Amino acid sequence: MATFPALNFEVQVIAAFVIFVFGYVALFSSLMIFLFLAKGLYESAKAVRAYAVRYGSTNTSNLFDIEIQAHRQKRFVIPSWKRRLAEATSSSGKD
Repeated sequence: MATFPALNFEVQVIAAFVIFVFGYVALFSSLMIFLFLAKGLYESAKAVRAYAVRYGSTNTSNLFDIEIQAHRQKRFVIPSWKRRLAEATSSSGKD
């Protein structure tokens, strides 16, 4: 009867080690799967971009219809709460 608790402890240690190893393998394999997915997505995006550049350079009729610098213009937009605050302070100063 005295060997049962010692055996139980050894089984628990072995089970904890096996669970740790399986958890580590599962974590590593999921990391590798996500790494391969990200690499595949990156490579496919590069291929799509290369195709778009190659197609865009041969199709020159579309190049003259697009204003290239329009998307790079920065517009200064005042948020509405700052505008209301400025209106409130300017109207209170005039009273």
